[in-house]
Amino acid sequence: MSNYFIDMLSEEEQKVIYYVPTFADFLKKVEKDFAEKPATTDGKITYSFKELVSRVAKRRAVLAAAGVKPGDKVGVIARNDLDAMEWFLAVPSYGAILTMLPVQLGAEQITGISMKFGFAALVAADEFKPLTENVKCKVISSTEIADTEAPYGDVKKESVAAIYFTGGTTGAPKGVILTHGALMRGALNGCYQPGGVFDHRVMVILPMSHIFGSVMGFLSVLFTGSTVIACTDMRAAVGQIPVLKPTFLVLVPGLVEVILGLAKLKGKGFLGDLKKMIVGAAPVPPRLIKDAAEFGIKLYPGYGLTEGANLTSANIDIENKPESMGKIYPEQEVKVVDGELWIKGDNVMVGYAGNPEETAKVMEDGWLKTGDLVRFDEDGFLYITGRIKNLIILSNGENVSPEELEEYFYKDARVKDCLIREMQLGGNTVIGVEILPLEPTVAGKSDEEIQKAMEDLTASVNAGLPSYMQVAKVVVRKEDFPRTGAMKIDRNKVK
Repeated sequence: MSNYFIDMLSEEEQKVIYYVPTFADFLKKVEKDFAEKPATTDGKITYSFKELVSRVAKRRAVLAAAGVKPGDKVGVIARNDLDAMEWFLAVPSYGAILTMLPVQLGAEQITGISMKFGFAALVAADEFKPLTENVKCKVISSTEIADTEAPYGDVKKESVAAIYFTGGTTGAPKGVILTHGALMRGALNGCYQPGGVFDHRVMVILPMSHIFGSVMGFLSVLFTGSTVIACTDMRAAVGQIPVLKPTFLVLVPGLVEVILGLAKLKGKGFLGDLKKMIVGAAPVPPRLIKDAAEFGIKLYPGYGLTEGANLTSANIDIENKPESMGKIYPEQEVKVVDGELWIKGDNVMVGYAGNPEETAKVMEDGWLKTGDLVRFDEDGFLYITGRIKNLIILSNGENVSPEELEEYFYKDARVKDCLIREMQLGGNTVIGVEILPLEPTVAGKSDEEIQKAMEDLTASVNAGLPSYMQVAKVVVRKEDFPRTGAMKIDRNKVK
């Protein structure tokens, strides 16, 4: 195993943090290691690990009573409450295949997905029950729990555990099939953290339908005997930080901006006991690392994708290499083919559900083509330079990576967010940049002064670029970019 990761753990932690192949093994392990410790809480009700495992077994009994069989597909639509957490563990440990549905879906979408995937049952929180009226499968209330326990299903490392929705490496929404072994590898990777991994309190802010939220923000937390704090409203949860006092958080950059912005207004006390943030799912501007450090918080960026069970690399050398996504986690092979990162390991997906054509585009002899353009430095640290699907193809045949150009702008403290895209100028198609300034850095300045400052910044960036990559048009935004559910800029919606 790579010393880079194993050295993050103390000798005591190394004895407890090791790979288990299935959800059943995972639940048995955490019950044995942490039985009486608090596992989950919503601020009012708290369950120990022993109680959690028992309640998960009673949820399995509900599935059995509903006629769900091992290998059946079960959907769950609920916010990140205590019920949702238990169903997340119950479905795969029963031997069924879990799909956590995004709560933004409408009735027609829920019905369509349940038919497309062939759900045997759909578990729904009360607020989503009206959206399930046309669903043909059995609908189970998320609050339903049996009086007796059901045993674990006969699951293996290679058994399919879950199907996650993703934009995929080629853009269209797809269902990523992940095995028990893949999700358990992701959960183990999430345990490799500096500064002590046991006995934390973590608000599960990101939706559990999102791979980063459910693996890093939930499974890895339980893996270390830490406490998961329920969170049913992503934005409202931010205001609960000084009350619930999490010790670390799993976030996307957009939420880090919000939290640190509030801390600047309200003072360090707003952050309570917060000591570190694990941040991913979108590029992490180096200035966020510096901003967090001013409050005594370590911000560690990481990289992964749904097709690779979330966690591919992580960086703890933030002072020396703040722009890097770190080193590759253990038990993965990597290679770079024509600039694109390929990975192989037991964390890689089986394929896209019902979509062999799209699967064939990204899988080759067990290798997953990530769609990410990368480079490694002399110390083996990974840098993401762009996405193949976002490449701008110029009339002269040159390819320009928007993400690579955006990194130059993110180095400037005045830039909160930016987007490189094709624009029209004088009837010609050129490379342009949209910049959302960081408000405190431009406060009191006129629109003309802000525009001039961003144009000067662009000129300084252009000075270090070859002519074909230079940015010819600058647009200053006054409102935020449209964003995806994971708080990434939605490039497809920027006009």
